[in-house]
Amino acid sequence: MGNCQPMTKAPANFFYQKHRGIKGGLCLALQIVDQTKATCLTMDTKFDLSLLETSPLFAVLSPEDRLLLQRNALVSSCGKHQVLYKPGQSANKVYMLLKGGVKIAMHAEKKDIIKYVVRPGNLFGESCLTGDTLRRDFAYAMDDQVEVLEFDLNAVLNVMRNNFAFAQALLHFLGERLRYTENQLENVVLKDSKSRILDFLHQMGLEQGKRVGFETLVKHNMTHQDIADLTGTSRQMVTAVLNQLKRSNILYFNRKKILFRDLNLLPVAV
Repeated sequence: MGNCQPMTKAPANFFYQKHRGIKGGLCLALQIVDQTKATCLTMDTKFDLSLLETSPLFAVLSPEDRLLLQRNALVSSCGKHQVLYKPGQSANKVYMLLKGGVKIAMHAEKKDIIKYVVRPGNLFGESCLTGDTLRRDFAYAMDDQVEVLEFDLNAVLNVMRNNFAFAQALLHFLGERLRYTENQLENVVLKDSKSRILDFLHQMGLEQGKRVGFETLVKHNMTHQDIADLTGTSRQMVTAVLNQLKRSNILYFNRKKILFRDLNLLPVAV
């Protein structure tokens, strides 16, 4: 079974109620009590090997290596806010995100601190490859439909031992994630709150944006608090910066989208 762990889940309640106003007919009233919309399904352990062939990280694998990983992997589907793993749990799987978004966070001073957000095609839970036997952070779903590919740790380690190119690709991935963490720390020390938010927005536009003429559209699932956590600022500061940029016609935003009028106009170093 998968590691997705449902939060509070209420049962559905179906009931019929007589309609007395029109010829004594029946009116069906459906009430679904499900406050969290939490669903977690473990899908078939078989998955399309093309998922690995299209990933740069796994492109160096031989057909035999891919089959070894496939035999020791499964696909899980999780609902929004569901926990994939949490601190203290055994670290015996490596995950690849197929659909949706996943937050990696740690709990400190009665609040969650987001370390980074995982996008489709990227790995997470990789700390077990460096010797961690227990989880030290949380991973939870950001979207209503999140799909992850779970690899057995021992299978990944076996492939690494037999395939130097794959081991080297994983080392490169781990290095990139470490550099991302170092850049975050440098930004907190060297830049003010507004500059960090502008940097984050600019990077979001470059990495996730789709060009629409001179404009760049980003569809996202992040709250202002999420952006604040990732930039080491406050929700109020994020809201103030976004409103200022909106008034200046540099961008337009709502809960799910940010439209940059021109990324080159975004002041990334003020």
